[in-house]
Amino acid sequence: MANNNAVTIKDILSTDTYIIPRYQRNYAWGQTEISQLIKDIAEFFDVKENKSYYLGSLVCFKRENGKYELLDGQQRHTTITLINLVLRNLQNINDTVSLPNIEFDSRKRCQDYICNLYQSKENFNKSVKELNNIGVGNFKDAIEIIQEELNKEKENIDGTKSRIDINKFAYNFYNNVFLFRIQVPEDTDLNHYFEIMNNRGEQLEKHEIVKALLMGQIKCDDDQRKEEDQRKFATIWDACSDMSDYVYFNFDSTIRQYIFDDNGNLRIDNFDCITISKIEETQKDQLLWDILNDPFDLPTGFPNEEKTTKEKYKSIIDFPNFLLQVLKLEDESVSLDDKKLLDQFNQLKPNPQKFIFNLLKYRTLFDKYVVKQDLADADDSKRNWGIRSLDSSFDGIIKTYDPKIINNDDEGLVKIQVMLYYSDSTNTYNNWLQVILKNQYFYNDNREDLAYYYSKVFEIAKKKFNRDNLSYPDISIFNLYFIDFLLWRLYDSNVKNKTILKPVKDQSTNYKLNVLMWKMSEKKDLFNTFKFRQISSREHLLSQEHGKRYDIAEEIYNGIGNLCLISTSQNSAGNKENPIDKRKMFIKDNTSLKRIIMFESFDEATDTWRAEQIQKHKEMIDILINYEFINYENR
Repeated sequence: MANNNAVTIKDILSTDTYIIPRYQRNYAWGQTEISQLIKDIAEFFDVKENKSYYLGSLVCFKRENGKYELLDGQQRHTTITLINLVLRNLQNINDTVSLPNIEFDSRKRCQDYICNLYQSKENFNKSVKELNNIGVGNFKDAIEIIQEELNKEKENIDGTKSRIDINKFAYNFYNNVFLFRIQVPEDTDLNHYFEIMNNRGEQLEKHEIVKALLMGQIKCDDDQRKEEDQRKFATIWDACSDMSDYVYFNFDSTIRQYIFDDNGNLRIDNFDCITISKIEETQKDQLLWDILNDPFDLPTGFPNEEKTTKEKYKSIIDFPNFLLQVLKLEDESVSLDDKKLLDQFNQLKPNPQKFIFNLLKYRTLFDKYVVKQDLADADDSKRNWGIRSLDSSFDGIIKTYDPKIINNDDEGLVKIQVMLYYSDSTNTYNNWLQVILKNQYFYNDNREDLAYYYSKVFEIAKKKFNRDNLSYPDISIFNLYFIDFLLWRLYDSNVKNKTILKPVKDQSTNYKLNVLMWKMSEKKDLFNTFKFRQISSREHLLSQEHGKRYDIAEEIYNGIGNLCLISTSQNSAGNKENPIDKRKMFIKDNTSLKRIIMFESFDEATDTWRAEQIQKHKEMIDILINYEFINYENR
């Protein structure tokens, strides 16, 4: 293989041997990175047949034994290795590579896991779980994410739905996706190389270029008026671009009084009404003005800019995605893919004055009704998500709405937003945010309107939930998240503030639903403190090994009655344990509400979790889904 050239994925995977050295970090790509990679490839070849897609680079150093030590790109190489593993275990897929060419220095468990999976063609899905052990959980999760992404249903611009054409994807993946393999000279000082890699220069980001281009499109006959409009545009843009605080606090205190009323609402209704005092241009603004003189001489690289200010809150989306959310409100065909940011703004050419006012208007609504995570506490476990309002005195204190005096839909609104945020792999699926941003009800600041918004978001989640796909390995992460949300909602509405007695046994649907609510009431402490977390491991409570021992049918073992969503670390720690030991390990854990109910559903006489208990739990989940869907339709 030639060095320093673009090489196909197939050649990368089938030629030479690549070493992951011990100084490299463990495999760390998760749902966001993996899903985005697969989505990017699939979408590229949907519109560009017979073209080449460049995935990035592998920087390597050739060892004396002829193997290549990966200096940069190990996450990328490991991911394409795992994608190849999944593809070669699907039917009728050509071009796959049959042997791994990646090795791990001093990580025997990782090496064994990959090699054994390459030898497990007939029982691949079983091996993925059975071979899972402490230290390799990220590989298992990555494989499941790849499987889910290749099977994911997407909604097209015209409203139709489709899935990835696996054969087309595989062909292009192996033959038309390229990596640049860059081999450093043999006499390279590797310490000096890493120092250079960690001190790369700073370039403009895409959204900064969009800012410059829109400012360049501001037209006025009066030069003084044009300068004033450009200054207003830049001030509003900069305030909206900081997603780590409320936009209100991103304005200078002397400017706020002209923009916001005493309740934090906009006091103006168009761009011309905005008054901005003259402020000095920053060094970055001067750079933007230079771009305006030649807007087509743009940089080609867009690394992330390092933030110098401490963030107060974590937003569910970044600023480029927020720009696309606002642009999409003007044109529904807009894609929320920030790689297309420049192209879409160049294509639509929005009126800059109208766009910047809409940006401010929708950012104000975003701050009021979309969840954010408070980063004030150093303890990650205490960094809660919430919908928070500005204190009426505007003293800078942020207060969470009081659940004792408001509609229950407020807490439901928080839960469903966080659930959607964690269950979606990339910002490109956050179409549900359009509901709140275009909803005119919220201009009255009426808390009762939260019920309206909540019902709209629930409808979106309900449509996304696939009731026909509730078995492993095809069940989506979203489906399991949504079942946990339905469990929480049933508890919050019917159990939380009530005394639930154990129901008298009969065969009615109401009895089974009452049993479920009684089980919830027995674990109120865990339900009361439940919050959604970033988890991505689909777990069998009864493992494959124990399923075989008790001769349980595969469709029961892999069915929704035996599945829940847990963290990677818990999956590795309890993967091969029997259900009783798992219950002992995690009895006080509320990562998954469904697992809590499963633990409460062991056979009372024998304390076992077998086929009968799995089937009863499945029936309970079916009843829950039917009840919640009908309940909300009648609200």
